[in-house]
Amino acid sequence: MRLPCGLLPSELARVRSGFFPGRSGEIQLVPREPNFVGAYRSHSGPWDYLQEVPLFLYGPGHVTAAGRVDGETTLADLAPTLAEHMDFPFAAADGRALPEGMPSGGGSGRPRALVVVVWDGLGRNVLARHPDAWPTLRSLIPEGAWFEHATIGSSPSVTAAVHATIGTGALPQTHGRVANRFRFQGTMASVNEAGPEDLIVPTLADLWDRSEGNAAQVALVAFRQWHAGMVGHGALFPGGDRDVAVLMNERSGRWDLPEDELPAFEFPAYAPSVGGLAPALRELDLVDGELDGLWRGEDLDDPNVAVRSPAYSLWQTNLLERIVEEEDFGADVVPDLLFTNYKQPDLVGHRWGMESPRMAESVRAVDGALGDLIEILDARVGEGEWVLALTADHGSTPAPGSTGATVIDEGRLVDAIRTRFDGDGDDRSVLLALSPSQVWLDRGELADEGMTPAGVAAFIAGYDAGDNAPDPGAVPPDRRNDPLLAGAFPSRLLRLPDCGEP
Repeated sequence: MRLPCGLLPSELARVRSGFFPGRSGEIQLVPREPNFVGAYRSHSGPWDYLQEVPLFLYGPGHVTAAGRVDGETTLADLAPTLAEHMDFPFAAADGRALPEGMPSGGGSGRPRALVVVVWDGLGRNVLARHPDAWPTLRSLIPEGAWFEHATIGSSPSVTAAVHATIGTGALPQTHGRVANRFRFQGTMASVNEAGPEDLIVPTLADLWDRSEGNAAQVALVAFRQWHAGMVGHGALFPGGDRDVAVLMNERSGRWDLPEDELPAFEFPAYAPSVGGLAPALRELDLVDGELDGLWRGEDLDDPNVAVRSPAYSLWQTNLLERIVEEEDFGADVVPDLLFTNYKQPDLVGHRWGMESPRMAESVRAVDGALGDLIEILDARVGEGEWVLALTADHGSTPAPGSTGATVIDEGRLVDAIRTRFDGDGDDRSVLLALSPSQVWLDRGELADEGMTPAGVAAFIAGYDAGDNAPDPGAVPPDRRNDPLLAGAFPSRLLRLPDCGEP
């Protein structure tokens, strides 16, 4: 069993910040860098290349033109910084207001609108890989506050956990959303599966809207329910109302809102009629000079391809403009809140990789959308009347061929655990679920088997290159026993003051 003390202090701190007893798995997994679990290029981990993200605040007349700012910060600091602009006493559990991102003191008063833009999966390692693909953002840096050493602050570095941090000013150790799927009310459940009640603490939007008698406009445009942690609980928060929310229906490729979200949020009737997708897809098709229905050889008639394309980023910006117009964002002196997540870079990273030309195109698209959004805010809200924050929820995993990473076969690891520990002949497994960062166990069945989480962790820690290979004989003898994990230990050890055995 590799104990948590085998990790770097910064890595251990991030794992601890992402742990919530009873919700997190009984065992923590930390692959040996740069290895990762699963063939879909997992981006879950405590390492700097996944943790370092852009964090930029911009708003002429409101945000001081500090340029590049030193000093460490996490995404838990974003909500309390925005609260300062709203002149709202917001006590963030884990974050703090960033002095360089606070009001400039120019006497322009509170902004009428605050906008949070998340470039999903566009961590600093992706921006560095495509340095010429984000000229709009780069040109704005001297006019705002760009935090050079911003990190997520917790591991696992996954969408649902980080978006809840953005919304609440708390880390998963406090807000409770430790993963995209975790133990909740005695069973494994996806985030928001039963509505927003799995988010333990209120968001800035929850508290602000209620404090203003729901006079503030609050809206979310995103891809999945995983992103709803930015806005919070809507009408299910005591004293709250049904804030506007628009999510993507992945089957139809259209804007929608799942039925189980309707008690908390309002789906605007005009959202399905927002145009712009067809011409954006046609323009993308014509990039190679031929109208053949293809984008870099991929069929744009396939919804799984189209939704990953830059056309969807452009379409999303059209929807944002419509919401700003229809919901009268910035129409009065009560600051309004708009949250949006551009998912395409993350989808491209999982399917084609962060090094691919498609990623460069995706970065250019969201960067162009940033410029368009600024023009929209100037036109609809008014110049000098808004603040925009831009960030990302994690980095992207490089191709194994470029790093020498071993892809840990999730199915093979699951089979190995079950073969070793499911020995009592019943149909119940000790293993409830396995993710790239942790393992959830059926504690009753584990006791019936006469086993402990420590025993399972010790077994997983010994999982090596030979175990992972379809044909162990094909692995060179001197590499066959190479460990693939830097850490596999019972989660209870995270609660100890040091990293050793109790």
